[in-house]
Amino acid sequence: MKRKNLILGMLLIFPGTFVFHSCLEESIPFEKYGAFTIPELVAPANGSFLSPAGTTVELKWSSTDADGDPENWDVYFGPSEEPSLVKAAHNAQTYTVNVAIGTKYFWRVVGHDAKGIPTKSDVWSFEIVDPDAPASVKMEWTTNALEAIGQDLEPVDVLDLRLLILEEDLETLAVPEINTGGFEEFAAFNDLPDGKYFIVTDFSETVNAGDFNTPIDISISLGFSQRGIYSQKLLFPNVMTNEFNCYDYKTVLAQVEKAGFNYTMTDAVSYILPDPAGLVGTWTGDDSGYSSSSIVTTVVDGKLLIDGVGIDWMLNDWGEPAIETFPAQVIFNTCAGTITISEQPFMNTTWLGDPQPTYYIQGTGTLDLSGADPVIHLEYDFIQEEGAGPIARYFGIDFFWADITLDSALKGVKSITFGKKLELIIPKPAKK
Repeated sequence: MKRKNLILGMLLIFPGTFVFHSCLEESIPFEKYGAFTIPELVAPANGSFLSPAGTTVELKWSSTDADGDPENWDVYFGPSEEPSLVKAAHNAQTYTVNVAIGTKYFWRVVGHDAKGIPTKSDVWSFEIVDPDAPASVKMEWTTNALEAIGQDLEPVDVLDLRLLILEEDLETLAVPEINTGGFEEFAAFNDLPDGKYFIVTDFSETVNAGDFNTPIDISISLGFSQRGIYSQKLLFPNVMTNEFNCYDYKTVLAQVEKAGFNYTMTDAVSYILPDPAGLVGTWTGDDSGYSSSSIVTTVVDGKLLIDGVGIDWMLNDWGEPAIETFPAQVIFNTCAGTITISEQPFMNTTWLGDPQPTYYIQGTGTLDLSGADPVIHLEYDFIQEEGAGPIARYFGIDFFWADITLDSALKGVKSITFGKKLELIIPKPAKK
């Protein structure tokens, strides 16, 4: 019985073996074919800005099929990063789409070969230029506050600058001054008439963030852009300090020429200083105990010059009449209300008829513009470099002084407008 079962089991196995063997002997057909290659972009360039003559743009791509299958493309296009299907089973590798000004478009294609196998492209984009897009100028700045005063402060926490767009005369505002709590931007240059403009800045305020007796250097970057049309940035390292931190002192940064939709921005660094013409005239008051009837100020080449200081006491107390004078330049800071006379030749005298070595003058003082007439308090000394040296010490004092007021003939000079253009725009000296 066991043997019969064994034989029966073997008989059941053998037919399966024969069937399996016969399957291995059969050949499996294999068909080789090629789908479309991954599409490559031809036009327009990815991420490009276009200014088409009309309202259409032609999309172009490139792909091949080894079997020569007919073109069969699905075209996706639209303003979304996930463009919509606009054409199915398109039979060419170009497709014309309608576009609108100022719109960014995305597109892709999917090819299908004769077997229906898809080949997908990347998503590409382009943007149609808007000639009326805002033309923007943006001013940013940095400071060396950490190095200068030991405080690591954000630039806008150290100082606030105004952005001024001036007309070609460097006096007239083309638009109201731009003064916010941060970096400044003017985003409507395209609305201005064609012409030449200057980008200018001055101080709105500084923040008490340490010892501001130490000048803080200010570096400015100026960016000018119109989307898809123009983009430029100018850098102005250490172009200003906060030494003259008020409206009276302006820094010209750049010149912009506008002709239609064409803009040209160029570096034009210069400095507009207060017009000293309002301080010209005769000054009266006390000059070291003498009536100062001969002190006068003039302007030459944009520089304020002073003459006649110390003439009376030099004659009466020192015994030397002045036979020749050289008006000295006065540097005044209307922001701080100070004046400075650096050491410079001032007068030639005689002693008992004999010519004496030239006297130099130097001094500092204050300028008060709060009243009806400007007032100067000057502390000064005469120095004879080839003779007596500083003179005040011979009188037992540290300096001579003058408390003088501009003559009443210029009554009402408190209405003087500082900040007008000088005939001479003075370039900033290089830092040592």
